[in-house]
Amino acid sequence: MIRLFDTPGPRVFAAPPGVDFAAELARGLRGRLRAAPPEALAEVDLLINTRRGLRAVRAAFEDAGPAVFLPRLATVEGFAAGRTDAPPPVDRLTRRLTLTRLVGAMLARRPELGPPAAAGPLAEALAALLDECQNEGVPLSALDGAAEDDPAAHWSKTLDFLKLLRDAWPAQLAAEPAMSDPVQRRRDEVAALIAEWEASPPSRPVIAAGSTGSTRITADLLVAIARAPQGAIVLSGFDFALDADGWAEISPDHPQFGHARLLARLGLAPADVRPWAGAPAEEGAAGPRTRLLAEALRPAPVTHRWRAALPRLAAEAEAATAGLELIEASSPAREAEAIALVMREALERPEGRVALVTPDRNLARRVSAALGRWGVTPDDSSGPPLARTPPGVFMAMIAEILCRPFDRVALLALLKHPLAAAGAGRAAHLRGVSRLERRGLRRREVALRLGSIAEIEAAMVGREGEEKTPLADAALRAALAPLRPWSGRQPLAEMVRAHQEAAFALAGPALYEKEAGEALRAALERFARAAEDSAYGDADAAEYPALFAAALAEAGEVREEPWAPHPRLKIWGPLEARSQMAETVVLGGLTEGAWPVAPAVDPWLSRPMRARIGLPPPERRIGLSAHDFMQCAAAPRAILSFAARAGGAPTTPARWLSRLTALLGAVDGGARLAEMRRRGARWTGLAARIGAPDFRMDPAPRPAPRPPAAARPRRLSVTRIETLIRDPYAIYAREVLKLRVLDDPGAPADQRDRGEVLHKVMERFIAETMAGWPGAGPAAALFDRITAETVAASTAAPVQALAWGARLGRVRDWFLAKEAERRAAGRPIAQEAAGELTFRTRGGDFSLNGRADRVDLLNTGELAIYDYKAQTIPTKEQIKIFQKQLPLLALIASEAGLGSRAPTPVGALAYLSLSGAGAGGEERAVALEPDALERLIGLIEAYETEERPYLPRAYPEMMGFASDYDHLSRFGEWEDAAPDAAPPGAS
Repeated sequence: MIRLFDTPGPRVFAAPPGVDFAAELARGLRGRLRAAPPEALAEVDLLINTRRGLRAVRAAFEDAGPAVFLPRLATVEGFAAGRTDAPPPVDRLTRRLTLTRLVGAMLARRPELGPPAAAGPLAEALAALLDECQNEGVPLSALDGAAEDDPAAHWSKTLDFLKLLRDAWPAQLAAEPAMSDPVQRRRDEVAALIAEWEASPPSRPVIAAGSTGSTRITADLLVAIARAPQGAIVLSGFDFALDADGWAEISPDHPQFGHARLLARLGLAPADVRPWAGAPAEEGAAGPRTRLLAEALRPAPVTHRWRAALPRLAAEAEAATAGLELIEASSPAREAEAIALVMREALERPEGRVALVTPDRNLARRVSAALGRWGVTPDDSSGPPLARTPPGVFMAMIAEILCRPFDRVALLALLKHPLAAAGAGRAAHLRGVSRLERRGLRRREVALRLGSIAEIEAAMVGREGEEKTPLADAALRAALAPLRPWSGRQPLAEMVRAHQEAAFALAGPALYEKEAGEALRAALERFARAAEDSAYGDADAAEYPALFAAALAEAGEVREEPWAPHPRLKIWGPLEARSQMAETVVLGGLTEGAWPVAPAVDPWLSRPMRARIGLPPPERRIGLSAHDFMQCAAAPRAILSFAARAGGAPTTPARWLSRLTALLGAVDGGARLAEMRRRGARWTGLAARIGAPDFRMDPAPRPAPRPPAAARPRRLSVTRIETLIRDPYAIYAREVLKLRVLDDPGAPADQRDRGEVLHKVMERFIAETMAGWPGAGPAAALFDRITAETVAASTAAPVQALAWGARLGRVRDWFLAKEAERRAAGRPIAQEAAGELTFRTRGGDFSLNGRADRVDLLNTGELAIYDYKAQTIPTKEQIKIFQKQLPLLALIASEAGLGSRAPTPVGALAYLSLSGAGAGGEERAVALEPDALERLIGLIEAYETEERPYLPRAYPEMMGFASDYDHLSRFGEWEDAAPDAAPPGAS
């Protein structure tokens, strides 16, 4: 049996920050066994903190010299596995569902504790507290004594929840003898290993590397290893430069807090820690960069020593900052582009190797996307969560359809998902979806009436004059069939199976293809099994999406195909960076909230309560993040990066970056800090240039299409004449290009629908009183009845219906008083009266058509034409320039007739605003235009010549809304240009 160590235990070695820990570990171990036979290395148990660290150590041994036997590699967490005869651990999802069931039952018994929807989040928080207590060896019975003798009033309610952990959860495990708690089982395994070693100490070398013992279970194992006859601990990122005062004042948020706590448990001082690879103490263990970082991250109570350290820092500043760069980007997108350039530049060097270290997964994804510009895929240590893969998203969308109120947008998104009807029937499926979208979900008059899948299947759709046809054809019906929403409560396990069957019926075998599909199948099987093992019982449809999301979250991350990463470009999380290093390390996303992540709010225990029962403070995680920062920032070349703004708001740089820049700002007049910024600004400057053209492009001119005369419209409505005057381009797009605006499939009822309700109320009221005026009282009762019935039959949401009814109520008195005056001057004879006038221009016959809301026959024998407005009436200036609807209707009525009436002179025109504002409404008379036909002919003839373009927004200052065709005319590219000459008809 080989002997690695001759000194008595406990033994603690360390590598300084900034070194490649895996390479240092391999080099040191091979060096200690230089004189031993080759097979001696295989007798060593080498324990690493992560699985990725294991791969890095294995690669380091292969690169460190001639081929040798590898040590027996294992993770620290898995080393003691299998050393107890306890039942197998309960699945974590089963535990979560069990706790959710227990919490839900409590909330049902005591509604004052919270709504039923809180069961899932509260169960998750209880599971986290359970893990923390067991990891730290805190008995659940200690929760009773967490509060002081005179606790706050809410503590009794909190304790009721905690009793679920103390009593109900152990009872649940006892009732299921084939299962044990996963964390408690691991704790028992470590205890069994320690007892075994106390009885018979291991003679083989056992080395634990890279772990700081952040939990009590891991710390117990590390202590046992350090005290074994041939055991040792190798720490990563140990700060040999921190002086005695710094160690004495260390706090939980300091990067060396984990090391200090572990050394205290071992009864060792920081001076007892020795370099692992035998590096010289002065430079190998504490170089200028490490001393600079140690000073910047000095515990807050002793930062007053910065002033005394300034002379030494000034002498070493050049060497300490030689490999440091600072990227200060304007936005996360610009930061990602700058980092991608750093990584791409590394490939220009034959041995260039660069790693982005960040806890911000959004930044990691942005950088990966930016590297795609060069066809490069980085080796990302974390794949996307299963919930973000295509099959995960697809399943979540189906859950929303099955469990939530009908949503047209959600349905359309699901039916267009790439997995929907994947395979041979995909083309027919997409044709059916396109038909449903155009004829149903994007037609307001149809879409607002569709409230369920069944209504889509039953709908018959056809425009006026067309034969009605089914909205859903055979292929689409097959796609909609499995999407029947659930109702009521049913067993959770059956809901999982029904969800899986619905998804498979819609997607087919493609649902389970590739790694993500296989992971989804396994997650669904685990979910169904957990639903049964947890005895969850019946669940409401509203609960299911959250439970399904929890099941996907427990499944972890997935590596998607194709997987061909570049071997020299890495993206690591901070945990992975502890055991490996690259030539260039980019610390990305250095802002508060990411570095470090803000401590989670404990809903159960306050800080004093946690300390009282022996739980660590929340800042412990901050100390681990600080250690990761120091480890990476000490790399030979380290690039510190952050975005000054995110989401439209300023960000706060990470506290360690702020400390470092503050300290360097006082050294040598800030010259070294300015140099770091200058080097970092190179990357942001390149990022700004890489997406910008290297040539000047003049703004696009205002479009001026000139279609041939034969393609120009020869028939327009009176409202289109208004459009021709103020926005000719819209006429070109609609009448020449035949482009129609598609309604938003998810749009709720709005002002247009309120206007339709108003017109229907007026139409019914006038129709029922056309034979004679009933008098004030009966007219008011009739108006109220018609209003209530019309609003109730509309597509308005309940709150909208109340508002619309109230508005019409404010209209009533004003309208009836004015209506009595109108009845004295004449009587209504037609509503929605249509007419068409054909006249000659130089280009031939031209037809003008229109429809009047209301036509009255005056006592004088002339007609009065009224137009209802739900909002304000056009101003006099607007009526003069382009609001020609009423004068043109008068022209049609007098020349060709409206409805079934022969041509009749018109004596009055008026707009009736029924907005409910002010007195309730407003009436505005419009002057007749005797020369309306001549002016109309002049307008039409102006556009009959091919020299006349159809300009967009001819009168934009008169338009209170955007044109439907602004995107087509590229309005934003020319809107500041000088206005063109006024088009015809604008007088």
